[in-house]
Amino acid sequence: MVMLDRRTLAAPLFAQAAAFVAVLVIGGFTGHASTPSGPAHGTTPSASASTSASATKGPAHKLTVKVTEESTNGLSVSGSQVNVLADGTLTSVVSGVLNSALEFAANVPAGQYQVCVDPPIGWGSAVRTTHALAGWICSAADVRTGSALVTFRLTPQLPQAGQ
Repeated sequence: MVMLDRRTLAAPLFAQAAAFVAVLVIGGFTGHASTPSGPAHGTTPSASASTSASATKGPAHKLTVKVTEESTNGLSVSGSQVNVLADGTLTSVVSGVLNSALEFAANVPAGQYQVCVDPPIGWGSAVRTTHALAGWICSAADVRTGSALVTFRLTPQLPQAGQ
């Protein structure tokens, strides 16, 4: 029977624990312990809106997201994830899901944002003023002087030849 020396087993264990603590400390100082910087494509929608700590500072303005569906073919984007990102840093300020009326509303601090919607696979934007960000459909929103409405026009996309 082979007997292992506890001292030889303890040294790597303590080294690994020390490395883990160092990573946590560095992450805390560099801000990597905060909310992720951007939408996580394919995340599971939450039942209600969630707000980060930064969304509760300063005067708040109502930001409303409305989606209109064109040529739905019996499909709907209801329940799709919505993520409001601070312009410049792309830090998530508030997120939630589209309700059955295809709307989402939240109070956000005055500022400029990227408002992003993650519709089901096969849906795309029917307007050119939107852009893609990590697989999401996004549009700019300016909420510096008051409430804002961001409207997305979505339509089922036909697959292109060779896809």
